[in-house]
Amino acid sequence: MGMRKTAIVALIALAGVSAPAQLGVSFAQPAPGMAASAPMASSLSPADKAALIKKLQDAKQHDKIARQGWSQEPLTQATYDNKIDEINHLMDKLNKGEDFPLSEVDKAVASPKSAPY
Repeated sequence: MGMRKTAIVALIALAGVSAPAQLGVSFAQPAPGMAASAPMASSLSPADKAALIKKLQDAKQHDKIARQGWSQEPLTQATYDNKIDEINHLMDKLNKGEDFPLSEVDKAVASPKSAPY
């Protein structure tokens, strides 16, 4: 055997030995009561809701300033417009008492990464 064939056979043998054998399949599912649910806006106290509204207002103001200052590029401005609309939508839901996952707030407040900051 040539050197190349020996190296290939050795690599194949090592790959076969080091790979764990997975022969079984598990269909187990967690119990319904054990499933972790995402925190919802309805679970917030009045003080937490006020803090959340303040957080959304601050993010909205930041996005307005960023929209004006960073770029006149239409795509960047549209990104900030969408974020501002999303924040307004969440504030409306919160004021009306509608329920939504708090992960939507984190998504709305996060940077769109369309500006260099």
